[in-house]
Amino acid sequence: MPINDAQQRWERLLPLAGVAFTMLMVAGAAAFPMPPGGDVSPASKPAWLAAHHNAVIAQSYLRGLAAIVFIALAVAAAGACRRALSEGSTLPALALVGGAFTGGLLLLAQAVGLAAALYVRSDGTATTTRALGTLQDAFLNMSSLPAVLLFAAVGLAAQRTRFLPRWFIAFTLFGVPFALLDSISYDSGPLEPVAILGLVYFLAWGLLAGVQLYLASPRLSAERPREPELTAAI
Repeated sequence: MPINDAQQRWERLLPLAGVAFTMLMVAGAAAFPMPPGGDVSPASKPAWLAAHHNAVIAQSYLRGLAAIVFIALAVAAAGACRRALSEGSTLPALALVGGAFTGGLLLLAQAVGLAAALYVRSDGTATTTRALGTLQDAFLNMSSLPAVLLFAAVGLAAQRTRFLPRWFIAFTLFGVPFALLDSISYDSGPLEPVAILGLVYFLAWGLLAGVQLYLASPRLSAERPREPELTAAI
């Protein structure tokens, strides 16, 4: 399908959402206090949340923005797969669905965290606050599961067409079993270290995917015909 200059610029810049995602997540972790217990919802510790509710509110907005940006990265990844593959392939759609659901669950988790912080600020009960914390943890754990579709689709599409480097293809496909394990990990469980490593992997993948898709975009766009320019009649 022919493309115009505006669409080509959009396709080139959209992958940088991956870089923005990682930067926002790192800023959200570095700029605010961490709740006791590490990889748990702040609402799981009502007393701690009551003392830090303003920081958690700000952090929830920042991480919510990161979740939206991750969805933008999924759109960029699906678009790259679509341009690299034949029109009959389902991999671009799978990449989009997986990435959109992952970002959506991350966004829901931050919305619940924000609700818990606002609830505590209004002198809410500890029991309800802990229940909100359990719900937030559930959304965070589930967010890894649809990422399996994203990693598998992008990895297989790149393996078929080689539009991404081989080392990044291997790194992406490694995310499939890793995300499955991450989705069943929980605090104080036998797979708790996987959850911590899973966060590091997601941040690294987002950054590397953004850079690699940005670098691959000109070649992918050049392989499609450009939209013919209209000339004024004389």
